[in-house]
Amino acid sequence: MTKISVIIPAYNEEKYVEKTFLSIKNQSFRDYQIILVANGCTDKTIEVAKKYADRIFNINISNASFARNIGAQHAAGDILVFLDADTRLAENALEEMSSQFNNDAAVATMHAHPNESKFFFRIINSAKNFLHSYGLYAGSSGVIITSKELFHAVGGFNVSKHIAETSSFIKKLKEFGEYSVISNTNAVTSTRRYEQWGVMRTAFFWIVNRWIFGRDVKYEAVR
Repeated sequence: MTKISVIIPAYNEEKYVEKTFLSIKNQSFRDYQIILVANGCTDKTIEVAKKYADRIFNINISNASFARNIGAQHAAGDILVFLDADTRLAENALEEMSSQFNNDAAVATMHAHPNESKFFFRIINSAKNFLHSYGLYAGSSGVIITSKELFHAVGGFNVSKHIAETSSFIKKLKEFGEYSVISNTNAVTSTRRYEQWGVMRTAFFWIVNRWIFGRDVKYEAVR
């Protein structure tokens, strides 16, 4: 049976990460390990992680890509699942990943649902799911799945990028095979940025910086 390593980068996630851990502990698939990489945390994230994670790394660099790379370097699994600290998995998620992620796929994600059921949040997530399903945009919804072999082949995440670093990683992986969406399961993602920034400000930030000017700018953490 294929072992899965779930790698969670976390910057001051004590309010959210326990629910993420519990969603993994409730999985029907049991051959997994949890790696938590705390990147620049000043809260109790590590204390929470000690109750659940198999391996914990504490680095002083606030860089999610660097944290993901550290986790992957120490992963025991053949399949790597990069999971945002505020994203929860359905109970059958790892089982479906294990059965569906095959040699034809280089990278995959999952359909996602918002943790808040407000109309605009549901519309945004539905649009993302549609784009991912039909390959119109190869993005992620808090979950990126690939193999350890391909992670090393592309050199991991680009630590110099601050926005769209996951899209850049996926683009590199697509040179080695298909991009797919794991079916018959889902993830629940946090809407906290939409709630604190508002939908219009969030959309404006991404449209201007990511799509119009292609700028790599840092954006404030929402906690």
